[in-house]
Amino acid sequence: MEFANYVGGIQDIIKRGGPEISEYEYLKNVPDGMSEMPLEDQNKIYEVLSPLLTVDSMIGFTFQKPHGYAGDFELIDRIYSQRQSENNDLCKWDAFYHKLEAATAVRNRKKYFKDLVELTERKHKTPRVLNLGSGPCSDLYEYLQSKAKHSTRFECLDMDETAIEFGSAVCDNYIDNIKFIHKNAFRFKPDYQYELIWSAGLFDYFNDKLFVRLLNRMYVLVKEGGELVIGNFSDDNPSRAVMEVFGQWYLHHRGEEKLTELAILAGIPKENIHVSQEEEGVNLFLHVSK
Repeated sequence: MEFANYVGGIQDIIKRGGPEISEYEYLKNVPDGMSEMPLEDQNKIYEVLSPLLTVDSMIGFTFQKPHGYAGDFELIDRIYSQRQSENNDLCKWDAFYHKLEAATAVRNRKKYFKDLVELTERKHKTPRVLNLGSGPCSDLYEYLQSKAKHSTRFECLDMDETAIEFGSAVCDNYIDNIKFIHKNAFRFKPDYQYELIWSAGLFDYFNDKLFVRLLNRMYVLVKEGGELVIGNFSDDNPSRAVMEVFGQWYLHHRGEEKLTELAILAGIPKENIHVSQEEEGVNLFLHVSK
């Protein structure tokens, strides 16, 4: 499809009040080569999208980045809760956003995390868990809410102070079980180790060099018999083009082979490495054991 025709189609959908389910695939079919087009031509799509580029819409919130960076804690929380605008001109666009494979994969990370903590608690009596790049902490809240007793000690680390404040408020009822840490992960140096280190959506913002560097640092903090689990968007992400073009949300997508290669470069034995995925197959999880 030619770029001009694609943009014209979006304009028609906006005039009609937003996409129907039958139009979702059309919207995801972003023309190839758009990133190589002159900036003046690329900007035509944002002129057309301008009615949607308000923080009241999911697309607009992603694009505007009100907290200063892509994929911030509030955006993730909105994806978790499938938040929709009350504005009739935006709500159908929000419904489209939440049906994207990437959004579904983000929500699936919650179950993956909760299952992982459950397994960790079965293996270790009173485990210590580090949640690296903890974001909104909705996943942790849901886990704690589902349990009658809590023996696990959680630490939530995020470099965004506002995210720490948000997560603290979300988990206020369980604050005795959680320590919140406002710090850059690369400068974090505790004097103890963890049975589980979990990072849902931090490492796919890093290039390979930084990925290996932080993985190496975190692996040192894993206790013998423990595990480090890192989420990373797969390079087989059907909604990648929509994320990048509509929301200017860029990640380092990686496949199983690449994640394994980076873990080996970080000094982890190959036999201690395996890669899993959530139900959509869009979010991969690098598991490294010690």
